[in-house]
Amino acid sequence: MQKLKEILKKLIEEELNQTSVEISGSSLEEALSKASAELGVDISELDYEIKEFGSKGVFGLGKKDFVVNVYKSNLKSELFQNLMSDNMNFDDAADYDIENQITNKDSEAFLRVTSRGVLLKVTPPIGKGKKISESEILNIISTRGVQNFDREMVKKVLKNLSGEYTRIGEMPLNITADSSASVQVTSDEMKAYLVLTPPKPGGYDLEIDEISNILKSNNAVVGIKEDVLNRIIDYPIYNEPILIAEGIKPKNGKDAEIVYNFNTKDEVHFVEEDGRVDFKNLNIVQNVVAGQILAVKELATKGEPGRTISGKLIPQKIGKDCSLNPGKNTHASEDGLQIIADKNGQVLLYGGKVVVEEVYTVNGDVNLKVGNILFLGNVIINGNVEDGFSVKAAGNIEIHGSVGKCELDAEGDIIISQGVMGKNEGFIRAGRNIYAKFVENARVEAAEGAYIQDGVMHSYIDATKEIAVVGKRAAIVGGRMRAGELIKSKTIGSVSGTETTCEVGIDPKKRQTLNELEEEKIKAYKELEPLQQNLTNLENQKKVMKNLTPEKEELFKKLVEESINLKTIIKKNQEEIDQLNEYLANLKTKGRIIASKLAFPGVKIYIKSAYLQTKTEYKKVFFTLQGSEVNVTPYREEERER
Repeated sequence: MQKLKEILKKLIEEELNQTSVEISGSSLEEALSKASAELGVDISELDYEIKEFGSKGVFGLGKKDFVVNVYKSNLKSELFQNLMSDNMNFDDAADYDIENQITNKDSEAFLRVTSRGVLLKVTPPIGKGKKISESEILNIISTRGVQNFDREMVKKVLKNLSGEYTRIGEMPLNITADSSASVQVTSDEMKAYLVLTPPKPGGYDLEIDEISNILKSNNAVVGIKEDVLNRIIDYPIYNEPILIAEGIKPKNGKDAEIVYNFNTKDEVHFVEEDGRVDFKNLNIVQNVVAGQILAVKELATKGEPGRTISGKLIPQKIGKDCSLNPGKNTHASEDGLQIIADKNGQVLLYGGKVVVEEVYTVNGDVNLKVGNILFLGNVIINGNVEDGFSVKAAGNIEIHGSVGKCELDAEGDIIISQGVMGKNEGFIRAGRNIYAKFVENARVEAAEGAYIQDGVMHSYIDATKEIAVVGKRAAIVGGRMRAGELIKSKTIGSVSGTETTCEVGIDPKKRQTLNELEEEKIKAYKELEPLQQNLTNLENQKKVMKNLTPEKEELFKKLVEESINLKTIIKKNQEEIDQLNEYLANLKTKGRIIASKLAFPGVKIYIKSAYLQTKTEYKKVFFTLQGSEVNVTPYREEERER
């Protein structure tokens, strides 16, 4: 609890000290005027705390100035809100006494002369504060003209220091000497000020209920400041207007608002966690899927009316409505509060309407200005795709230029008007077909077919159905072509004997799996051979020496375990290889490779499991499977068979 007190005191004092002033004046109005000049704000923008109440005294006795701590309006409440937002534990707050913040305070005596009698209250001193003396109390009693009182009771009150009013005597009624009160109400009836006149000697003080009745008689019934009312009983302020009631201002309603679940502003760069800017991933395209909520309408609110101090209603402004505007490929929900996507694509705010575009168009090159593209629809690029960038689409990708060392990935077709220059790092994958003018030093995967116009050089192309190089200069030079049914080109290989591999008759993915299984099996055999030799040596030592050293025994167990693991891998791989070979043997598709003009020496031909490497030139031929061997047939005969 002590820690809480320290935090509250420190934070509030630090902030208030920077934007507050302590001012003294003969009246509250004078003090506020001085503070207004010093802080440079209008009096209406100030709040204050009275540290010491001023008094004109009674008959010139006890006169003192007001001491006021003045700060800008709402500052203190903001400080408390900020402080309370930190999840502080107030479980032990029951014993919190704000008075303990005041380290030292003298004892005080309060005398009230009322119809109930003469009442005396004495508060105990705090900290190193001084206790009030009996003579000081008697002086206060004398000043009020009280003669009929019990002095022993005064001593008892001074001894007990209970801080509660105790009857010590009585005063005969003298209406002409009593304290009185008047009420001043502002023209807008939003504030009421109480003005007290001091009692004359022998006069009565006003009671709380009497002041309340005076307020009611002046139609001040709303927003009564009870704390001020209670305060002035002990610390009356005479002949000064005291703000005693304040009307309730109306709370205007909030206008309806559309909250968009996507960025409606152009934000250029994507900042990574470490603060670096990734200039390739600019997040320009905002993808959405069908059924996604794109915008939500927050309804207008009515607000709350206010009240004057007399209780009159002050109408509030009701929030304005706004329309929810779904556009192309979107619709409004049944309750009219949401916009929902009908299609996959790019969400945009266009002309005040929320639309989803199924086609994303780049009018130029894909470069640092555009960044990488990820789009849940079709992409059209009216330019080139520069090195180092990627384009990924859930539909088709259409490029009206060339492609460099980049990545293209589409669930549909990929169409490239010019060529692909992959520089040994470019990768292209299509969920259907790939079309390009030429492909050079790139990896290509097509779930259906790859259709190249001029030629393929030093590239790796896989197609589930066919690879067809069909232009006037159609050529396949270097690299590896793998297709399920057909590989066709005017020329295959080169005069210099560049290694060129063509494989047909099996799904390229299954062929890849078969190759990987074979490689893993060979690797396991190579690891097993020396391991078996070491095991044999240890077994021989065990036979001769009967027992191995603990270190060798541990090694023996480890080698046995590794041997079992490797044999398991070899067995499992062989089973999968046998299954794939069986699948390969039972395939109805035989596969064909066509060189309509020339097949150069050095071309490796694979049809299912059959293999042939060309030793000489073959003119106008196609290669097929005959039994378990590759058969070479003149191309014109194949044409006639069709």
